[in-house]
Amino acid sequence: MGEFKNKVNGSAAESAAGADTAWNNFLEKELNREQKELVTLQAPAILGLAGPGSGKTRALIYRAAHLIKCGVPPSQILLVTFTNKAAEEMKNRLETILGYYPREMWAGTFHSTGARVLRKHASRLNRTPDFSIMDEDDSAALWKNLINRYKDTITEEEVNVFVKRRMAEKIISQACNSGFYIEEIVSEYYPWLEGYISWLQELYQKYETGKEEMNAFDFDDLLVKWLKLFRDYPEVRQQYLDRFKHVLCDEYQDTNVIQGSLVDFFAENSSICVVGDDAQSIYGFRFADIGNMLQFPERHTGCRVIRIEQNFRSHPEIVDVANEIISHNFHQHPKKLYSRKPPGREPVVCRVDDAHREAKYVADRIEELLNAGADPSEMAVLYRSSYLSSEVEFELLRRKMKYRTFGGRKLVQKAHVKDVLAWLKVMYNPRDVVSWRRIISMQKGLGPASCEKVISRISCSEEPVKDILEGGIAPSRGKEGWQTVTGTLHYLSEAGSINHMILSILNQGYYGELQKRYPESWEERYRDIERLADYGERYRDLGAFLEVLSLEEALVWDEVEPVSRPEKYITLSTIHSAKGKEWDTVFIIALNDGAFPGRRATDIEEERRLFYVAATRARKYLFLTSYEYDYRFGRVEVTGPSLFLREISAYGDGLDGERLDF
Repeated sequence: MGEFKNKVNGSAAESAAGADTAWNNFLEKELNREQKELVTLQAPAILGLAGPGSGKTRALIYRAAHLIKCGVPPSQILLVTFTNKAAEEMKNRLETILGYYPREMWAGTFHSTGARVLRKHASRLNRTPDFSIMDEDDSAALWKNLINRYKDTITEEEVNVFVKRRMAEKIISQACNSGFYIEEIVSEYYPWLEGYISWLQELYQKYETGKEEMNAFDFDDLLVKWLKLFRDYPEVRQQYLDRFKHVLCDEYQDTNVIQGSLVDFFAENSSICVVGDDAQSIYGFRFADIGNMLQFPERHTGCRVIRIEQNFRSHPEIVDVANEIISHNFHQHPKKLYSRKPPGREPVVCRVDDAHREAKYVADRIEELLNAGADPSEMAVLYRSSYLSSEVEFELLRRKMKYRTFGGRKLVQKAHVKDVLAWLKVMYNPRDVVSWRRIISMQKGLGPASCEKVISRISCSEEPVKDILEGGIAPSRGKEGWQTVTGTLHYLSEAGSINHMILSILNQGYYGELQKRYPESWEERYRDIERLADYGERYRDLGAFLEVLSLEEALVWDEVEPVSRPEKYITLSTIHSAKGKEWDTVFIIALNDGAFPGRRATDIEEERRLFYVAATRARKYLFLTSYEYDYRFGRVEVTGPSLFLREISAYGDGLDGERLDF
């Protein structure tokens, strides 16, 4: 305790005397035992291990309020989190608890706090305090300008890779946020670009110079340059260590190397309290480092670990399944959630033949719930990757059920799906110049000028498809690209079904275009197109098929309702986008090997944590669905249930499509 007193000048050590009886009674009423322990504990470092639905943010806010009630000046408290929304919610909660907002306290996101620090010390980084913060478009424009200076020495294809696909800034951002060098990032994640390492390093230096000349920082700089200040200028670091005696960090499991280092710096002279759940660390692809949390007690002498395990969200049966899911992970801080809610319904496991039947099963259960009076906005369908939602989207659309998607665009809004639909639209309506322009602009050698000349001739033609096939309409250049147009139109004219039409588009060049344009995600995009083709088998008439998809787009706009009359909708979401949210009913679909975990998954424990996050979004009802076969273009792919599903001991007791009474 003596060491702790020295670190915080004794202020928190006097908390018991500083807090009045009424306040202590208030804490007894508002918090459970574990929460109150975290709120009132005196220690140089505190790690709050808080499971989903356990009120960890609530506890952290009460700790800030408790420190102020005990006489700690608000100016000595730094509170950081990850999103602006979360920061505002924390401020509002604190104001509600105290009856006023302590404006001397620093509270905000890591990035907003970094900007505040940088403005005070901008001159040390060759900026003035009125520097601008570049958004993604600003950054992209600077990168494009720099890369264009090399256009005499690099090919057009290379320009496309580093400008249109923004690979240069992506690699630099990954290097900045992970603490690795550019060459390490390229070797690990983009080995096909190893020949460009020296060029990227040179480009990065020019990018840094360009930002200086603009008196600007980009978004990554708000953390990277903040850490640089602390490392390179001890007097600056000491200024903040002397000021902030208490540092509180929410969602600590999502911190990257830079953020973890910043928090650790404060531990030299401050009491640090971090809360989070290592079992919900799911942002490794953004370079969140779970090691920050797993190794926190070893890094900080005198660290106290508080486990906040009561789940206030879900019924016990759902909590039990969640505990079993995460128990198979080896690298974790062990904890066991419990719920004091009354017993509810056991989670349901449904195994069906294919994705069509899975979608029908989900829609049937949703209809039963709606007929029983359930609120559609309290239902969510969650999935590992956005392409897995297409069958459910089509089924909800067919039944005229309103829904919204999160974590990826709606199927018919995705660029590669729009590309395919453009071909179908010109076959149905040859005067659709918007679709023609999309098709022609994709082709090699056909730039904007050539495209507009062809569009002009198409607009004047009575039968554009016929004239193109007979050679009456053709550009003066871009013959290779135009051959793709004529070849595809020929096969589309001969195809007998919508499925075959889509297959023709792929075979006439678009399959290769997917691989070229989207080397990191072409397989997922290809699956989207396969799903579209599979769905097209249900329609004999192209017009009817396109009309259904047009209604899908109309639903996007219909969802925008006046604030006074919010629209009720079912949520379809990737699991990453569902984190932090909750619903009465949750469906987790496509629990198949190869889909979840994915074929390319390299960290099986993070994949399992993702499943854990999905399961713990449910309050009352949890449905886990899996299909046995994937039928695509006449092929049968055997998938079988996910490893994660097989790890649940009650897996064999699934209800397999029985009608449920709610």
